[in-house]
Amino acid sequence: MRAKSINVLLLAWTAGLASVTAGCGEFIRQDRSPVTLVVDALDAASGAAESPTFSGTLQSDVETRGGVFSDSGRVTMRLIMKDVLTAPTAVNAVTINRYRVTFRRSDGRNTAGVEVPHPFDSALTFTVTPGGTQASFELIRHNAKFEAPLLGLVNSIVTLSTVADITFFGRDQAGNELSATGSIGIQFGNFADPQ
Repeated sequence: MRAKSINVLLLAWTAGLASVTAGCGEFIRQDRSPVTLVVDALDAASGAAESPTFSGTLQSDVETRGGVFSDSGRVTMRLIMKDVLTAPTAVNAVTINRYRVTFRRSDGRNTAGVEVPHPFDSALTFTVTPGGTQASFELIRHNAKFEAPLLGLVNSIVTLSTVADITFFGRDQAGNELSATGSIGIQFGNFADPQ
């Protein structure tokens, strides 16, 4: 009876080790780079404010004092080595060269230009080091506020709640392509103008 219990435990341990190893292997094989990009934080600030304050969500004003302003985003990224026993070198730094912003709603109504703003791509250059790097970028373009569905919010008390998914694309110094995605909540509306 005791030998049977040991065999069952050994079999369970082997199965557990195999599943952990399989998941780890997929993480390592997702691209050719020896590093992985990590989005540690995404913050945003309203362009309507005279002294912008970054926070973890954004209230994007579609019109402020009769004008329209872009809203800023800020990302904090770092890289981690896939082989935890290897120390990072300068070759492992990742230079980000562009980003893509897409919008979605929790109710699944995600038609661009009708229910959510159009997605967009833009250029951005900064280098992510092992210790972490922070960079600012345009999160909500001012011209999106002149298009549906945001234009319809100018003379309305209705707000539109979305999630923006931001994907950053770049290469390590050896030429391997990498990307990382983060998300931030955005509420669009015609909010009270700042004093």
